[in-house]
Amino acid sequence: MSNNITVSIDTGKAKELLVKETYKNKEGKDVEVQRLRFELIEMKPESKKLIYDHELFQNIKTHFAVKPQTKEDRAAKAETVYVGEGITQVWKNKTPQAAPTKDAMPMDDLPF
Repeated sequence: MSNNITVSIDTGKAKELLVKETYKNKEGKDVEVQRLRFELIEMKPESKKLIYDHELFQNIKTHFAVKPQTKEDRAAKAETVYVGEGITQVWKNKTPQAAPTKDAMPMDDLPF
């Protein structure tokens, strides 16, 4: 089973993430769209936090979401704007039933 990441964005900060983009469609017309753009960054292993522990799976806070910084923001050492988090659902491995071994199946009693 694969692990899923659920991303939660703070709606109060979502406006800061809106980006307008323009592109040409197949007919050559300009189309303007608004996109919600953020960076999802994996946390260091020691920073990950167990949120929920179930018999079959765990929910672990494994990522954080930030507003992307421009080159100018980085040069000015602008403060990082945290906008959300990522929770990973990790399925616990079930130990499969062991297959019978050759020793467990007597070969002497075969009728042929």
